[in-house]
Amino acid sequence: MFKSMSHGMTESFDAEIQFRTPFGYMFEYMARDDSRLLPYSGQGEETVRRLQYLGDQMGDPGEQGTPRPEFDSDIPAVMTYFGQFIDHDLTANTDREGTLINMIESNKGLLPLPMEAVIGDEPQLVNGRRPQFDLDSVYGDGPPLIPGVQTTASELYDQHLKLRLQHEHSYIDLRRQGRDARIADARNDENIIVSQLHAMMLLFHNKVVEGLKANNADRDPAFAYARARQIVRWCYQYIVINEYLPAVCDEAIVEDVVRNGPRFFGPGLNALPLYMPIEFSVAGFRFAHSMIRPFYRLNGRHELKISDLLGPARKRQKGKFDPLEPAGNDYRLKPDFVIEWSNFVPDLYGRHQSARKIDPRLARGLFDLESALGSDRKGANLSHLARSNLLRGYHLRVPTGQAVAEALGIQPLSAKELTATDQKIAEALTDGGFLDRTPLWYYVLQEAAIQKDGNSLGAVGSRLVAEVIAGLIKGDPNSYLHARDHRAATLGGIEVWTPRRDKRRIATLADLIEFAGGPT
Repeated sequence: MFKSMSHGMTESFDAEIQFRTPFGYMFEYMARDDSRLLPYSGQGEETVRRLQYLGDQMGDPGEQGTPRPEFDSDIPAVMTYFGQFIDHDLTANTDREGTLINMIESNKGLLPLPMEAVIGDEPQLVNGRRPQFDLDSVYGDGPPLIPGVQTTASELYDQHLKLRLQHEHSYIDLRRQGRDARIADARNDENIIVSQLHAMMLLFHNKVVEGLKANNADRDPAFAYARARQIVRWCYQYIVINEYLPAVCDEAIVEDVVRNGPRFFGPGLNALPLYMPIEFSVAGFRFAHSMIRPFYRLNGRHELKISDLLGPARKRQKGKFDPLEPAGNDYRLKPDFVIEWSNFVPDLYGRHQSARKIDPRLARGLFDLESALGSDRKGANLSHLARSNLLRGYHLRVPTGQAVAEALGIQPLSAKELTATDQKIAEALTDGGFLDRTPLWYYVLQEAAIQKDGNSLGAVGSRLVAEVIAGLIKGDPNSYLHARDHRAATLGGIEVWTPRRDKRRIATLADLIEFAGGPT
């Protein structure tokens, strides 16, 4: 789809904008050691079958009409999709069509890849994002700041260098061409919730621009854009460190990493270049898949099951549920499905929903993604989220949960703890030979269930997630953590000018949504 340029960008904007940066392993010596990988023999067919069976047992029994509130966590529902937004800002291509993914679907010869295929001089897997909290999934390579010089993302911006979107009063949606969203990362239209969250980030940027101009901070559009992007990035980073990480990780581990720095990952650590760890992107950070509710209340009018929320841009057959409606020659989200964020975010004067507990159960609507997303998730393995996560980790040489716990200096879970949640899952683990060599993704989910009752990640999961996320922000010299001498970056949040010629402090998602004027 894309033609790469020498500086790592794509030549033209088609469905999205991608970069080219490396993947790597946080614990490369373990990824090279077959004894620290999942057990396999022959051509791997038996391992694949056992992983498929394990994935099949990981269904959340809750449905509309039988909500099963005992499976709800203390985590606000928005954190599931803010985590997805973060993931799309850091990584791409571990779930795209291509040789690696096609092998997962075919089942044939599915064995752990040679290391050179992942981290060699010509790797088969390349990250399509910059592994930094710079919102390249929103801004792409930015607008044309020099007259006559175009950028790949030029069409995302208007003549005032504000980001284009569909917005009026309490209505908001991404700008669309036909049904497809015209944004820098098409995955941020994979479901209505992350789509609306992306639209909120566009609106927030534009409001920051308006505030700067109203206060004479920057009347020149190019300077206003540059300053606004810096402020928006800082607000985003502040929320990630101070609201998101404490919500999903053990707070003591977050505090340790933020105060003392990462011990196992970070830009320049062990003289390594900046890369995205496979253990994080393929296993550890996929914990949020278990947080997805079987259904969501979008606003005061509509509640939708997860399968109806997925793939809003996918063309529907006549008479089938369709969240979009014609708007001139293109489409837009129907007003009835615009999210009122008080249903997802605390501190917005409403009753927010909770995410599901972090445990080995996934909403069953995620076991048939082909129906919801079409050809993007075609086949028995790729359309089944639990199967595809397990098989991808096996194929990409992700060390086992026990191996990663050992590397982190953490006592691994016992066989009794690994099998404590569900009898069918316990049988799948036992029969599959996974009790002492457990898939890292499953291990992180079960650890959260055992150690934290699903209300946050446990020791291994928290360390993996906090080390990578906080490590990237701490290692970025342009992040808010390195801007303490700037008057906008305070300990209590990021100060932002309003169009009313005063300042607001942004410290939470609720602050961001209220400042932007999003529907609540």
